[in-house]
Amino acid sequence: MKTINTKMLAAFPIIGFVLVILSFAIKFFDAPEAVRGFMAGLGFAWVGLGAVGAIVQRLNPGYAKKLEIMQKDERNAAIREKSGYVTFLVTLFALAILTVVFLALDSGLACALALVAMAVHVGSFFVAMVVYDKKL
Repeated sequence: MKTINTKMLAAFPIIGFVLVILSFAIKFFDAPEAVRGFMAGLGFAWVGLGAVGAIVQRLNPGYAKKLEIMQKDERNAAIREKSGYVTFLVTLFALAILTVVFLALDSGLACALALVAMAVHVGSFFVAMVVYDKKL
């Protein structure tokens, strides 16, 4: 039985490999070394994470079944829902504080990026509310 986590673990090495290839490809566009290093590091980490996940599932076939039971358990679903809401609030306040700090430091671009990130954060919350309101 495949679960959502199994599909994500299968996608991690593919996404990681694409990131590594992109990190080498953007060398020809004179991208900063830090960007290329970040992309390559993240790509290799995702390849490793996917490989470790595949090995764990092969060595312990009951693990996927246990994950599926834990995902569908009502108590665990309620815990994930509450923790997601608290995480949303903490991140929202952190972005607001970051915006105020950037305003105080007179860093216009950083402030604008923080405001865009906050808008995406709040917008994704409302989109998720609409989607789940129709589903549930």
